[in-house]
Amino acid sequence: MILHLLLLTGSVSAAPGDAPRSPAPGLIEYVNPARYEITQSINATNTDVSALELLELNLPIPQNWPEQHVSDVAVTGDATFRLRDLEGMGTIVRSLYRQAGQGPKPGESRTLTVTYRLECREIRTDSAALATRRYPSYDQRSPDYRRFTRGEKLIEADAPPIAALAQELRRQAPGPYAYARAAFDHVVDHTEYVSPSPAQGALECLQKGKADCGSYAALFVALCRAGGVPARPVAGCWALGDNQWHCWAEFLLPGVGWVPADPTAAQRGAGERAYYFGNLDNNRVALAKTFNLTVNTTRGSRELGFVQVGTWWWVPAPGSSGSRMGVEHRFRGAKAPD
Repeated sequence: MILHLLLLTGSVSAAPGDAPRSPAPGLIEYVNPARYEITQSINATNTDVSALELLELNLPIPQNWPEQHVSDVAVTGDATFRLRDLEGMGTIVRSLYRQAGQGPKPGESRTLTVTYRLECREIRTDSAALATRRYPSYDQRSPDYRRFTRGEKLIEADAPPIAALAQELRRQAPGPYAYARAAFDHVVDHTEYVSPSPAQGALECLQKGKADCGSYAALFVALCRAGGVPARPVAGCWALGDNQWHCWAEFLLPGVGWVPADPTAAQRGAGERAYYFGNLDNNRVALAKTFNLTVNTTRGSRELGFVQVGTWWWVPAPGSSGSRMGVEHRFRGAKAPD
């Protein structure tokens, strides 16, 4: 039996034209560092009656961003190696059992574990200054602008209903900051949080009005893009607890930098609504600043939609569905000792 299993919680390296930029002094600050110990692991148990001829396990190592720093990375597992996806995936740790006898026999397991320390900083912006600032025009020829204003799967910025709503919001809120705030308010005011989500992506979120955090972020990003404001989703996890995954977003202000927005967390109350447009707490891990990543595997390239903890699949062997493979994933974060 040949079984392919991929667990990918995502990490994204800077794409060409997306090099880290220094924010305008005083407008965006990274403060109040918090330190965590993170453990990610995947355990695959062969509960079938036949031996595996191939097994592949994958885990990410999140990259550094202005708001987070990863250090003291340790990898535990058999036949491990690191690879970097050509399309900007960041570092992936892979265990690959490709020869007969390497994979788990019936009743046996294989485990891949990544541990690291994370320093996460709160993102704070000067909302009053950003709201009254005069912004230069975007460079529409830049790689950032082209990449982060396009429509794509799950972020359907070019869908007619989203484009029409964007046009209406632009009439009400000219300028990139005001427009992003109008898009944010629309998502917060017109979407009900439901998990598991009945919506997959921005368009269904707009149409159904009910979704989880991934589709909240997708709709905000799609509205920003449709209105000419570059934006991207962020898939990640709360830094404390077990498997507490979450999605939020960022939009790009010309001459300033990337500004965070979390429309899901904003629904907790009036204070949170004001805070989570432009600010972000220091209790989260940014695993992937994109959706729709293409991953190269031993069985060919595969595309992921939402990239979160718990995203995995297998390609079944001929004559087997793979349903007898037991898979357990854990993402655990704890406060680092002082």
